[in-house]
Amino acid sequence: MVWLMVVCALASYTAVVYVAAYHHALTSNSDVHTSCGCAHIQSDVEKKEDMIEQHTDAKKEAEDHAFLWNGERLYLEAAKSSTPVTDKVTRHVYQIMYGRFLLPYYHRHPTMKMLEIGLGCNMLYGPGASVYLHKKLFPKADLWEAELTKACVERHRNGILNGVQILTGSQGNNTVLDRWIQLSGGDFDVVIDDGGHRNCEIWTSFQKLWPTVKPGGLYFIEDMQVAKLQKYRRFESSTCNRTLIVPEKLKEFMDDPIYDVKRVSDIKFIFCQSEACVLGKKE
Repeated sequence: MVWLMVVCALASYTAVVYVAAYHHALTSNSDVHTSCGCAHIQSDVEKKEDMIEQHTDAKKEAEDHAFLWNGERLYLEAAKSSTPVTDKVTRHVYQIMYGRFLLPYYHRHPTMKMLEIGLGCNMLYGPGASVYLHKKLFPKADLWEAELTKACVERHRNGILNGVQILTGSQGNNTVLDRWIQLSGGDFDVVIDDGGHRNCEIWTSFQKLWPTVKPGGLYFIEDMQVAKLQKYRRFESSTCNRTLIVPEKLKEFMDDPIYDVKRVSDIKFIFCQSEACVLGKKE
């Protein structure tokens, strides 16, 4: 009888030990499987993050390449895909100078401060085509627009001009230009003159605004093919008489970088293409 009780006790102990060991094994295996599963999921997440990062890097590299080396095509494609399409790339081929100079400049200075003179209120397709293009190409830039016709500006202030700083008045008036500089604070990275195209309007603006351009900045002048036409020589200001022809003045300026061995001039370069020029300022 005693022997039977001992055998039963040993059997019960063995069963308990076995059950405990089995439970431990299940728990351990579960932990291993769970751990392996988490590691596998974590590995997948890290791979996806790496792929996203690589895709982002590749996209940025492509954009960098486009802005630095393929600016003409990028500018042209952006303009042609806008509505309306600015005449900068239809009647003119200004993608040449903007692609070569403005896009690389924006790439280096994405928060650049840029003033364009001329909203295009007299254009058949309506105002603001270049504003729309600039918003598309330069989303981080501080954009300023100067326009002669105040009523036109007011009509479009909450439309295409939303988010753009506005200046109004005549670009050929020195008092108006002083007010523009005061209101804007000057210190422009880029100035684009696409205003009235009359010689003394262009020159009066240049005389006032060029000193406000930052070192290393750019000054674009469009539509100079009309400079010798009589209707564009009638206007004059207190600092410019009607005999002045802007392209001829720029030819004089060409002497500065060529013969200025002491490098006194603040003009770094002048690049001219069909109907337009851009001046670069020394750093």
